Amino acid sequence: MPLSDPPNSELRTPNSLFLGIFLTSAATLTLELSIIRLLSVAQWHHFAFLVVSMALLGYGASGSFLSSFPSLLRRGPFGLLPRAGALFSVSALLAYIAGNWIPFDLARVSFDRWQILYLFLFYLVFSVPFFFSGLVISSALTHWNAMAGKLYFSDLAGASLGCLLTLGIFGILGGPGTLLFACLLGGLAWAVWGRMKGPRVVFPWIWTGFLVLLLFWQPSWMELRFSPYKSLRVALRFPGARLLETHWNAFSRVDVLESPAARTAPGLSLEYLTALPDQLGLAVDGDQLNAITRFRGEPAGAGELKFLDFLPSSFPYRNLRPRRVLILEPRGGLEVLNALYHGAGEVVAVETNPLIVDLLKTRYREFSGGIYDRPEVRVEVEDGRSYVRRSSASFDFIVFPLAESLGASATGFSGLREDYRLTAEAFRGYLGTLQPGGFLSLHLYLLPPPRGELRLVSTVRRALELEGKRPADHLLAFRTWGTFSLLVKKDPVGPREVEDLKDFCRQMRFDLVHYPGISPGEVNRYNRFPRPIYFESMRDLLREGERFYRRYPFDLSPATDNRPFFHSFFRWKYWEEIYRLAGGKWQILLESGFLVPVVFFLALVLSILFILLPLCFRGRGEGENPGGRRRFAWLLYFTVLGLGFMFLEISLIQKFILFLGHPLYSVSMVIFSLLVSAGLGSRFSIRLDVRSSRRLKLLLPFLCILLVGAAFFYPLILSFFQGSPAFFRWLLTFVLIGALGFFLGMPFPMGIRRAALRGQVYVSWGWCANGCASVLGAILPVLLALTWGFQVVFFLSGLCYLVALWALWKEG
Repeated sequence: MPLSDPPNSELRTPNSLFLGIFLTSAATLTLELSIIRLLSVAQWHHFAFLVVSMALLGYGASGSFLSSFPSLLRRGPFGLLPRAGALFSVSALLAYIAGNWIPFDLARVSFDRWQILYLFLFYLVFSVPFFFSGLVISSALTHWNAMAGKLYFSDLAGASLGCLLTLGIFGILGGPGTLLFACLLGGLAWAVWGRMKGPRVVFPWIWTGFLVLLLFWQPSWMELRFSPYKSLRVALRFPGARLLETHWNAFSRVDVLESPAARTAPGLSLEYLTALPDQLGLAVDGDQLNAITRFRGEPAGAGELKFLDFLPSSFPYRNLRPRRVLILEPRGGLEVLNALYHGAGEVVAVETNPLIVDLLKTRYREFSGGIYDRPEVRVEVEDGRSYVRRSSASFDFIVFPLAESLGASATGFSGLREDYRLTAEAFRGYLGTLQPGGFLSLHLYLLPPPRGELRLVSTVRRALELEGKRPADHLLAFRTWGTFSLLVKKDPVGPREVEDLKDFCRQMRFDLVHYPGISPGEVNRYNRFPRPIYFESMRDLLREGERFYRRYPFDLSPATDNRPFFHSFFRWKYWEEIYRLAGGKWQILLESGFLVPVVFFLALVLSILFILLPLCFRGRGEGENPGGRRRFAWLLYFTVLGLGFMFLEISLIQKFILFLGHPLYSVSMVIFSLLVSAGLGSRFSIRLDVRSSRRLKLLLPFLCILLVGAAFFYPLILSFFQGSPAFFRWLLTFVLIGALGFFLGMPFPMGIRRAALRGQVYVSWGWCANGCASVLGAILPVLLALTWGFQVVFFLSGLCYLVALWALWKEG
């Protein structure tokens, strides 16, 4: 889009220009995805919506900046392009260093009011490199507008490559190294444009050489700083603790450490008085600390593993004698040892992280007793739900080990994290894999007042009801001094299982919470609360269901694939009660989903400040302010296009997390598919005449129908193919998103061309309105989905295109 009267569009277009655009776009997408991954480690969430919003703010501000200062364009492209390219590469590195030292910490939001300011600075700092990359693309398109097709193709090809490149680079260079690689790509683009000015420009090559040096020798100031409240940092503060090794892949950082704090035996009975075997800590993304247990010999009945008899997860083995066991996310392998120790004949361990499997099969094989190489153990590296979906095997026992960190669970940092392992649809799949009489075993940390424990019960309750069962008859529950255990039987619980559970809890001094027919006098005996809150809450939840959810101060509604925020408990309705329980500290409201409105307000302020205001002042100074109905119509048209596209993009990212197995896979593949397909649609739209609005008025309702149809049918398609091979799922993702993206790529360029017929000022305002709406549209879907789910957001994206149709009618 030309932002001012363009210079001569017939300027010479050297081939190096297209290479520079290609490298800049690849660097920009690599930078965006690397920030998402680094945030997953530094904080407790990937904040994909926040990073997308930061990138769009930078891009929108660059367009507004060029429109406000057209004199920059009149000086010729060979001055602006190298400078903007240089500033992008340099500012990306400086933004990482500054962001690393800004003391923003999600763990401190609930008690440190300065964290809001730090979040503001963090958001602003990381928007700067995207501002300069946007400046590169905008200025190139303005100067060489006659070659817009080739430039757009170079931009699209580079961005697409950046999406895919990141997935492989993380495993080679690590987190900070991948960000440095993005800076290096930007430095190479600077060098390419430097040659356009003259062959003697050496500064780009000096900078590029410096970045290569940093890649191979990263100084201490390049190390990623993450929250001191994460379990890895806590464990390393103990005397004698040391970090043994660190590994990265596209979706995780895995650390192995020695520490007195790296002792894993969740809920171990206080009746066990002997020392635990040696263990090494294993942390994923700096958290979820569990352990690799030292063992040699045959595990069945081994004396050194006696402590396993005193774990709450040992109950089904001691009394129910399962032969075929499925363990989901075993991490360091404690539950695999537990199954082998108790004589399980066949154990299937489904682990999503190949780094962990590789470590236990190679470097720590001898330490762990080679448990993953034993003939009775089969390891599957994939998402648990995908395995359950594709496998025809059935099991006597399915184990869900306790993996959530105590710190994150206790303070609600996981509230924004989608967890498709713990939804009603997931539990229906697990129950379908059980043999008759089989059990599903789930464990959580005990965190009063009851929240996560009751959300687990309510979600399982929904799954059982959908299977036509009476939930209370299928559940057993008990608690230790620090954990909550829920056992779900495929068939109704019988008297033998009840007596076995009562005997087990009496021997281990665990407290009963539920079994069919339990009486109040049997609960709260050993680890006592002033009132038997877990027994009473679970009893009332199973009896009353929705009525209990409505009056409880925390959100206990069942987690679903449409609303997969299992760890989000706060409710707007009870904010005053939560505020009072927190001792009058308002910061507690910023935990979990309550942080999203703050980010939304922050993005709104910055969008107005850096996108809309510059254009307002420019228009006022030059007498360009459009007026009347036409101005409102075009502003509304481009605003709802920005909102609709971002609503759809964020919804697709969330929906495909389960299908592809990880948030970073979903972000990369969704953005890649949208870039390619929307680019093709935009290119195709050039053939369509916009002098009449007829084609646009047909396209927009068609898009609405297409999106509503996708909202209904895509979940069914994804569920049906959930168990397919990974390559097929990636290919299907491209096809499904491409079918939408092709048509979604048309309304914006067609609107720009039609607005240009009315006057260049409408184009400038439309560009900035769309940019501002896109920034907000990256955050608003998460805010809506926390309450109503992503299906509603999907429908709203279709409604946005209907509003765009109405705006077009008003304009005409």
